[in-house]
Amino acid sequence: MSTADSPTRGAGTGTWQILSAAGKAIGATVASGDLVYLRNLYGSDGGYLDTNGHATDNQKNSGGKYNVLTSKDQDRAPGTGRWRLFAQASSPADQNVRPGDVIHLWNTYGDNGDFLETNQHGTASGSKYDVCTNAYYNRAQNVGDWTLHRA
Repeated sequence: MSTADSPTRGAGTGTWQILSAAGKAIGATVASGDLVYLRNLYGSDGGYLDTNGHATDNQKNSGGKYNVLTSKDQDRAPGTGRWRLFAQASSPADQNVRPGDVIHLWNTYGDNGDFLETNQHGTASGSKYDVCTNAYYNRAQNVGDWTLHRA
């Protein structure tokens, strides 16, 4: 998996639906600490963000743990598609997450799938950075920071 310079490199490729993994209704307010699935909207169903296999050797040099892809299933294996969403801060400080907030995503695979980050330059056409998980929530400036935008 990789990032791109544009959220609209292809229709829906940069758009993710946040779904509760704990039974909250669609459209319910997301709070910092919620357990979620992230569903990509490419082609109406680009799959769920999922850890799958170990990070590449280059990613491991920076602490990378698991490779990240999409899967047709919410959880390809127990916890691979579940992410704990943590907001860095929000205003007002009521624990809710809002568009524009910076978040960190922690994967629950094996109770320690680690934090989603960018790591190394992407090799696929149109890609910018590869994506994996890492034990460090932000091992270098902004690699583990993700910003929410309303689609």
